[in-house]
Amino acid sequence: MRPRALLLGSALALSSTAGAAVWLGADAGIGGFGVHAGTSVLSIPLVGRLGLEGSAEKGWTSAIANRYAAGITLRDLNIPISRVDAFATVGAEYRNSFALYGEGGLRGPLLGPAGWRAYVRGSTAGTLGAGVGIELRF
Repeated sequence: MRPRALLLGSALALSSTAGAAVWLGADAGIGGFGVHAGTSVLSIPLVGRLGLEGSAEKGWTSAIANRYAAGITLRDLNIPISRVDAFATVGAEYRNSFALYGEGGLRGPLLGPAGWRAYVRGSTAGTLGAGVGIELRF
């Protein structure tokens, strides 16, 4: 095998194209608890997967409004020499008014298709959030 072909084959094998096609999970954060689900739309070799994700959250108290969001996510961003990957999402949310948001975090394996998830989030409405959860990936 030629050296270039071997190098390209190795790079493709190490790419994160083997990530999840569908995922769903539950989170608990500083503002409340919720669920999220998404699907992969496009695999980007050597980078990750581009997908669509939606979420709904209920505030811990009635003083915290429920949150509904939909966004575009870049997932399965492999962190070398670890079993952890990163994700980043941008989209629109509704919590008493519409706003844009950005979210980023890390994901790692637990058992089988289950994994842990930790995230931080900010929005143009001035809200900040962070939390942890579990996620099933298929």
